Amino acid sequence: MRAETLVRSQEHHVKPLVIRGGLARTFGSLVSFLAVLFLVLGLYLLRDAFAHPVEAAAAAVLAAAFSITLAAILFYYLLKPRHAKHTRIERFRRAG
Repeated sequence: MRAETLVRSQEHHVKPLVIRGGLARTFGSLVSFLAVLFLVLGLYLLRDAFAHPVEAAAAAVLAAAFSITLAAILFYYLLKPRHAKHTRIERFRRAG
């Protein structure tokens, strides 16, 4: 093994990995896939209700609205800005 590799492996970041990760980075791709899936499902149900208004059931329209709302909530929590002013540990220390 080279000496440069050993020196590089001993360096570490100031912030722990748990703080650098966060939920958005860890589960961001899964949440975005789920949000797009909910959005497409809701739009499909609404399109079907508008295409056939006589046969459309109230439950289908409510399910579409619920699905679109879930997608909007997931997108909001995925894209909301983080509190970059303080690190996570400092916020918890100030609160306690």
